[in-house]
Amino acid sequence: MAALLTSIVVFAALLLGAAGMFLQVLESEMEEDGQESLAPILSMKQNLDVVFERLDTETGGVPCGRGFVDGMRRIALMPDGLSEFLYMNGDEVRCSVSKGLLDEPIFLGPPALSTPTGMSNIDVWPERKLDQFGFPGVVASIARRGSFAVVFWEVPSQAPDVDWLSSEVLFLGSDGNWHRRGSSVPFPKSKLADEFDLTSGWPILRRVYCGAGGRICAVVEASLLVPLLAGWPYVVVAILLAMLAAMGVSSHVREALARWWSLESRFLRNLRPDTVQCLYQPIISVETGKVAACEVLARWRDVDGSTVFPDCFIPLVEKNGLTLEFTRMVVDRAWRELSNTVPGNTPLMVTFNVFPNDLLNPHLLDVFRPFIADKERFVVVAELVESEEIDVRTMQSQIDKLRSSGIRVVIDDFGTGYSNIKNLVDLSVDGVKIDRAFAMAQEGTMAARMLDLAVEMIHAAGRVIVVEGIESEEKLDYLRRKSPVVDYAQGFHISRPIDIEAFVRFVEQTGYADRRPRYSATRIRSVPKLVGRPALAGRV
Repeated sequence: MAALLTSIVVFAALLLGAAGMFLQVLESEMEEDGQESLAPILSMKQNLDVVFERLDTETGGVPCGRGFVDGMRRIALMPDGLSEFLYMNGDEVRCSVSKGLLDEPIFLGPPALSTPTGMSNIDVWPERKLDQFGFPGVVASIARRGSFAVVFWEVPSQAPDVDWLSSEVLFLGSDGNWHRRGSSVPFPKSKLADEFDLTSGWPILRRVYCGAGGRICAVVEASLLVPLLAGWPYVVVAILLAMLAAMGVSSHVREALARWWSLESRFLRNLRPDTVQCLYQPIISVETGKVAACEVLARWRDVDGSTVFPDCFIPLVEKNGLTLEFTRMVVDRAWRELSNTVPGNTPLMVTFNVFPNDLLNPHLLDVFRPFIADKERFVVVAELVESEEIDVRTMQSQIDKLRSSGIRVVIDDFGTGYSNIKNLVDLSVDGVKIDRAFAMAQEGTMAARMLDLAVEMIHAAGRVIVVEGIESEEKLDYLRRKSPVVDYAQGFHISRPIDIEAFVRFVEQTGYADRRPRYSATRIRSVPKLVGRPALAGRV
């Protein structure tokens, strides 16, 4: 679902990006057209401002006198295309460059447009016939500032290069309204803003570009539908590329989410003491049926609250070098729970599975320090599994350190893997756990006979025996009848792994074994190989 939503978002974002690029190109075209429309108007205004300044400062004498007119004519020689100047009294023209003093004043009437500029207004009479001024058939516009007027020919607006653009130039009048050239009708102010206009039935983009201090503006409009239809192949390509990109991103997001939410990622992010749980599987004395020990089995609580079993997360602990840290979390939690609930009248054996690579770690003893310090209530048992990976001569010194500190060492899963009688005799361990495969074997089978042989061998070596996998009362009775006797047993028939509250209730119902744990083996010699994969991975 997240990947689908991501692909939709990416697809929409890419389309918006393409639309943004399209609008950017469109606005570039619009700005270019708007500046081209303003350029001749602004150039003309600049020339008019220069001419008016010179007329104000370089003409003197009696208005419309010879010297006065000669002064206007000198200014008319400027190469700016403006050569006909007028002197006005109110709305009447009294003299001009071409005719000098007029016999009769020419009345122009009120101006069609008045725009503020500088300290005064410029009045405009657009497109007036100049027959009275000696130019028959000529039409031009007249601009007045103060007492001087200038005849100018308006530069026609250049049509846009594309048919989906339109533009017009507006002037700000002294009445505060905007006007088209040659029109006294105010231009709607609502159209003097950058916006999308949908009132015409299809989208129109409008942009306003201004000059001359914001008094002359070009309004440019672009129809979005026309260029989109004209460039439909590009639109189709953009959509296809957006779809492909969205699919690619969706695939990467799916993989990233899978990695993020994978068991390994969740485990590494959330491995904390509060997410590690301990279960306790009771181990009973076969002779009395009372609780003599418990094996501590770890579980991990996932982010959704579900319980994850060791066969799923133990490989992750080993892969990421977290073995000692994880063991410390398990031991600390077991200590908190057992020390608060187990009475101190009889020592309880508490067995932990030790990772092979931690046996040589000098901090391993510190992990079990809480239990070691309370010898009156607890006896720590470290369970190891045999392997060919590490030479026992390398490991034996650490095993001796464990035993000298009060920790008992047991070979786990005896009878599988690399187990053999020579290892049993040569190692200075305290006991042996016989693999559940033998206990589960049917009576009379070869595996059942091998259980008898294993018990005899272990007793002959002077080691304590724990039989795993007791699934029925018949199997437990079988162990009770055996001679030599089997010391301890555990399995689902006795109890499944249970939490601390259930374990306390089980002990209250069953009681503790009366005698202290019988762990007293001696080392004969040391040549075999021992290591242990942690039995956590195989417990349920």
